[in-house]
Amino acid sequence: MSAQTAASISANLSWSKVDVLTPFERLTAEIQVRGGRLRETINDPEPLFHMRNVSAEPLVPGAVPLSGVPEGLFNKNFVGGIRTVDPEPPPADMVAEMMRRYVMFQATTFMVTGAAEFPKATEPAMHTEILMKSRFFSMLDVTITMFGVQGKSWTQPSIWVNRDLMLAVFLG
Repeated sequence: MSAQTAASISANLSWSKVDVLTPFERLTAEIQVRGGRLRETINDPEPLFHMRNVSAEPLVPGAVPLSGVPEGLFNKNFVGGIRTVDPEPPPADMVAEMMRRYVMFQATTFMVTGAAEFPKATEPAMHTEILMKSRFFSMLDVTITMFGVQGKSWTQPSIWVNRDLMLAVFLG
C-alpha cells in the first residue's frame, strides 16, 4: 500500500462513542468508523471493529463488568445492537419522503420494539426485503428488553440491530 493511500484511509477514520448490546453485556466505548458514519462501518465486510475506552455493564450473572479499558477489538457476529451516543447527521442518500412502520425484532436473549423508516414510494410488501438487505438495519424510538433478566429494559432514540441474530422480525 502506498503512503498516499494509507494517509487517505487514515484521514477518513474517526472515533465515535457508541452503546453496544451483546447477549451478555451492554458496552459503552468509542469505535473507529470510516467516513464518519456508523452505518458504513458496521455493515462493511470486516469481521472486527476497533474499540477504545471500553466499559461494560453485565446483563446476565457471570458477565464481567469493565471500566475504562484502553483498547480492544470486537467481533461483529456478537453485536446484537449498536447505536451512536451522539446523533449522526442524515446520510447523503436519504430519501426526502419517508414513512414509519412498527417493527418487533426478536433475538434469543433480547427484543427490540420500535419503528423502521422506508421511502414512501416503496410498496409495503418490499419492506421486509429492505430491512434484510444489510446485515445491520436501523430502528428508531426503540425499547430494548433483555429476556430472563428482571428490570433490564431501556429506551433509545435509535439502534442498528444485527439481522444475523434474528429469530423473527414482525412489521405492523
